[in-house]
Amino acid sequence: MQILWRSAILLLFAIAILSAACRDVRPVVKIGLIAPFEGLYRRTGYEALAAMRQAIAEVSSRQIAVVPLALDDSATPERARRAAQKLLVDPQVRSIVGPLTPALTAAVADVLSDTSIPWIVPYAVEPEGGFASALHSTAWADGLLAAVGAAVRRQGAASLALAGDPSGWPAWDGASGSAIAGLPTRFLYDDVASLSPDEAVFWLGAADEAAAFLNAMPLSGAGALFWLGPVGGDPVLAERLKIDSKLYWLTWSNSHYTHRMMRHESLTPSALLIYEATQEALDAIKGDRASPEHRWRIEMFVLEDGVSRPFTLDE
Repeated sequence: MQILWRSAILLLFAIAILSAACRDVRPVVKIGLIAPFEGLYRRTGYEALAAMRQAIAEVSSRQIAVVPLALDDSATPERARRAAQKLLVDPQVRSIVGPLTPALTAAVADVLSDTSIPWIVPYAVEPEGGFASALHSTAWADGLLAAVGAAVRRQGAASLALAGDPSGWPAWDGASGSAIAGLPTRFLYDDVASLSPDEAVFWLGAADEAAAFLNAMPLSGAGALFWLGPVGGDPVLAERLKIDSKLYWLTWSNSHYTHRMMRHESLTPSALLIYEATQEALDAIKGDRASPEHRWRIEMFVLEDGVSRPFTLDE
């Protein structure tokens, strides 16, 4: 008898949920997400999707039903372009977040640059708050380069070498890069043997490529200071490293990250950027262009023994 009662209660509960769903006649709008959901970087993509869903759930709307439309780019330029093209033909897509790296953003630039749909690239922040245009603003990149330059000077480096794929980053030359970093700066390209003992490296490319670069680095350069941007927090980097080396990385963050860390919430810096980008996308959909509440700042980390922890220049 108890089993019958429980079954009846569950059936009534299911009918109630279905009825509520049927009564929801709000128009549906979509936020597109271009991220990797297959291949090497799939964990990064699913982390981004979870952060987007969290932001949507926390900013519910009585007027519209907002759902994410996540399309896979497999962290490749070709698939990123196809994902961008598919999002543009869906009339319910009202804003787009992604891709997640400068190189992939460069790959879709000609597809998305002329669209009237708000397009938010999560790493391209406006230091005063909110997000900038990754195609027309270099403040996000200049800020990272300046912070790396200041850090490596404190760590004893006399010059800085930029390495990895520079696609999507500003076209710094020796003079402009040096002026921003505050010490002599050059592009290293593939000439690893030319690294001098007092030269630090700032990596601009992907995480797996950084691991391959470090694994192939000759012993003469193995002790060089090595810094990365946000990709330093990707688990692919730590998993593919075959050398025992201390690395450093940095990214943009704001007070939301600190507050969540204090509450022991598992929101990584990369997930926070997606969360904030989704909130800005929601504001754009609702026509709410309020002034940003939180300024961005640089957060630094040290990667050692496969684990990242916050880092300050006083260490």
